[in-house]
Amino acid sequence: MSHFQETAPRFCAKKLVNMPRKLGNYGRCVAIVISVYNGHNFLADQLESIVAQSEGGWDLYARDDASSDHSLSVLADYSERHTRFHLISDELGNLGPKGSFVRLLELDTVSSYAYVACSDQDDVWMQDKLSVQLAVMRKLEQEFPGMPLLVHSDMLVVDADMNQIASSFMRYQGIRHEDHDPLKVLLVQNFVTGCTVLVNRKLLEVALPIPDEALMHDWWLALCAAVFGHIGYIDRPLVKYRQHGRNAIGAKRFADFLDQTLGQWKKRWLEGRDHLLQSMKQAWALAERIREHDPNNPHLPLVEAYADLQYDRPMRRLWKIRKLGIHAQSGPRQLLLLSRLLSMPVVS
Repeated sequence: MSHFQETAPRFCAKKLVNMPRKLGNYGRCVAIVISVYNGHNFLADQLESIVAQSEGGWDLYARDDASSDHSLSVLADYSERHTRFHLISDELGNLGPKGSFVRLLELDTVSSYAYVACSDQDDVWMQDKLSVQLAVMRKLEQEFPGMPLLVHSDMLVVDADMNQIASSFMRYQGIRHEDHDPLKVLLVQNFVTGCTVLVNRKLLEVALPIPDEALMHDWWLALCAAVFGHIGYIDRPLVKYRQHGRNAIGAKRFADFLDQTLGQWKKRWLEGRDHLLQSMKQAWALAERIREHDPNNPHLPLVEAYADLQYDRPMRRLWKIRKLGIHAQSGPRQLLLLSRLLSMPVVS
């Protein structure tokens, strides 16, 4: 991989946010975006792992989501010491994980890069993470020229002290990458983890702006890649995914969701049903995006049919989901999906 010289001039955050697109990224090809909220205990470890990347063609854009700890001070210190670190300042306050990442991804400066990578605040990247992903991305660009592309990878699951819990996040979660017809899974279940994602500019052109109906930024990016382009997967860990009790989402074995008291199980089941309904609203927003960019896209009927399930009676939902081939990964997940479809009230 080529390594780029650090020649980018420094900007204050306010000026950076309003920077014209034409100024671009001064020769570096990857924008790394990181949203931080009360993450000072582990933040420096992640930032150091980014500095240590074998691929040098990157800039980092960080936003503090109204932390009450010393996270902002850590970010400010790194932005002072490293010309490739840019701290975004705004008056929007706490936006939550999705909102804060959306804010970063929708910056004109960020979307002007050839590629964008998402980073969590408490992980550690393998030294070759970016170089491996860029190699796969460029190979995909040769195979699918001009198409929106997303690359994701597996992760190691580690504890707060970086001791290994599981050698594969995907197997630990009981999920897998879908090579064939990924949309039929992605409509109901996201198997792409945002902190491993690298996307190209073509994907951002169709995915942005991210609609309010999107459940999470990474799920929306995966859906758009499945509809408009292609998703690539690297079957090796490129991130150490730290579990410490305060993760926004975290790694949990699927069996742990079933091993609950009755009250907890019912609460999780109802939350999952609400989540399923929101995935239909997300699909409706996706259908609108398809009609905007590619009204003849062959995936449009499937997306519209899934979005319309919220208006169908329960038994018809079951018939339609089977006919459409939409499914969750694993038998237990599929049973949960079907039971929630049966009990979900009809939206009028």
